[in-house]
Amino acid sequence: HLSRRLQRPPGFVIRCALDIGSGQHKLLVAKVHVATGHLVQTLHKEQQQVLLNHALVQDASGALSEEVLARSRSVLAAFKRKAADLGATEHAGVCTAVFRRACNGQAYLDAVNRELRLNLRIVSQSLEGTLGYLSAASGAREAEASASLVAWDSGCGSFQLSARVDGRLRVWEGPIGDSDVTGLLLRQVQRKEFVGSGSGRTSPNPVSPSEAEALENAIRSKVPQPPDWLLERCALPSAKLVGFGERTCIFAVAAQLCGSSEMDDTAISAALAQCVGVTDDELRARWVLHDEEDMAVPKLMLLRTVLRIIGARRLSFLQTMGTCEGVLLCEELWTSAMRPGS
Repeated sequence: HLSRRLQRPPGFVIRCALDIGSGQHKLLVAKVHVATGHLVQTLHKEQQQVLLNHALVQDASGALSEEVLARSRSVLAAFKRKAADLGATEHAGVCTAVFRRACNGQAYLDAVNRELRLNLRIVSQSLEGTLGYLSAASGAREAEASASLVAWDSGCGSFQLSARVDGRLRVWEGPIGDSDVTGLLLRQVQRKEFVGSGSGRTSPNPVSPSEAEALENAIRSKVPQPPDWLLERCALPSAKLVGFGERTCIFAVAAQLCGSSEMDDTAISAALAQCVGVTDDELRARWVLHDEEDMAVPKLMLLRTVLRIIGARRLSFLQTMGTCEGVLLCEELWTSAMRPGS
């Protein structure tokens, strides 16, 4: 690591960190101390909705549509321009579940990297969990992060829970996210078509109480048994479960409807009750859900179901720009970004 640092210019560098998720594209531009990798100053952060996993779940061939990829490319080009305006000289980004699944995901990223030179890469779900832990730990005290923290990242295509156990970072990889659960609700529970990834897409609202109950059973059928280390950590009185993410993540939605960043099963159930039997327009009039009223019930039900599966008493919400904070702290991503040809 010392040799790598000696090759770098002294002082500070402005970095562009990207988290290209299955439902949102996220950008964080920050001034970073070169020697330590610590974030010194956030210069800009932004997110844009690009429902990639909606499009993938709806495509029988397992490919991302040209329409949704055009939307993605437009957002990424705008991100690159913004970062350049702020003086960014290094770029790195991670691409998650939807790109691991899509048959044309890697080809799209190769083309975007050639054109925009953003150093985007598909990461494993295990590394995604590690980046999530770093992001959550960035908002926690050091002792708390090492001894009791369980970081929970949940997106449109997957979820991860991670914790440091006996000095080793462990990650439980969940196979479904918001889009998958929305698809389950529409197709399996309501027997409707799941169509569209932009405005005018199919909505399951209003969702009846019996449909909500059936959705919980459908989610349970898709989620594997959690590992012992996670169950044991969540059972500890000192455990601190932190759900993190941007303004549209399942934890942000729950925190808004619960009226608190500290939540338990009772509060989440009350929030869910406010969304059952309600139309998109009624939800839009009551809450700020950023054009994702159709996913309100799926998000809250996924949150409550996983909370029950892992046996956790409560959780806290920490607002981050997805895993961008973790990207900034992951030295591996930046050393590879500096290699010739990257």
